[in-house]
Amino acid sequence: MQSNHKKTGFTLIELLVVIAIIALLLAIVMPALSIAKMKAQGVVCLANLNGLSKAWTLYAEENDNEVVGAFTGRATEPAYSWVEIAQDKNGNSRASGSTIEEKINGIEKGLLYSYINNPKSYHCPGDKRFLKPPVHTSYSGMGGYRSYSIVGGVRGVGNGANGRYIDTQYWHIEAHTKTTTIKSPGDKYIFVEEMDGRGYNMGSWVIDPTTPDSWVDPIAIWHKDTSTFGFADGHGESHKWQQEKIIDMAQRQTFYVTAPGEDTEWMHRNYPYLKIAQ
Repeated sequence: MQSNHKKTGFTLIELLVVIAIIALLLAIVMPALSIAKMKAQGVVCLANLNGLSKAWTLYAEENDNEVVGAFTGRATEPAYSWVEIAQDKNGNSRASGSTIEEKINGIEKGLLYSYINNPKSYHCPGDKRFLKPPVHTSYSGMGGYRSYSIVGGVRGVGNGANGRYIDTQYWHIEAHTKTTTIKSPGDKYIFVEEMDGRGYNMGSWVIDPTTPDSWVDPIAIWHKDTSTFGFADGHGESHKWQQEKIIDMAQRQTFYVTAPGEDTEWMHRNYPYLKIAQ
């Protein structure tokens, strides 16, 4: 007598085959999703730097072409800082051990915040430092939230206390204090991506024009092999790195690197400063 019972389940072999196919598909899809996520973060980051660069130029247009201070100090004279130092709700400095809220307090007190008043515009979505403590053990709190720094060549080096923004001992330049002295502003970057390991991006980002094959501060690379910059004419732009040593410098966050090559040449050629200090 023939049974009418029908098979309603999978055999072990069939289940193993299905699992193997799913695993193979995941192995193919996951890297693509990761790349897509990284590209999406890059789009947001580029929009941030477009906004910040335009805010930087608008501030100058409304202030007799004077540029904001690149140092993370105080917005009041003589520093004129674009963002202030991390601080509690009473305005007390919290350089070490600051929370995300205290870092954002500093952003909101800066001179550019009235032009671009969203803290997320100061943060790259690929920057995850705020989720963990600083890498330097002498600092406490959480890692940095603000992902961008202004370069030292535009009112960002030297002794902010006397308002001169010039330093002949370390970075050897006299900085721009007005936009009118910047030649080819579409080529000169003002904002860089930075991932200082001390808890927040301190001061300004610098290189030394008198040593053209070298770097002082490392940059951040959150978009595979690409970083995003903001320029003096108010636009943002991505730069794809070609030198493996530069990518390694960013990954390791190594300071004072000598790396002759096209990337280093590009950074030095487009770094804005008024002149070499005498």
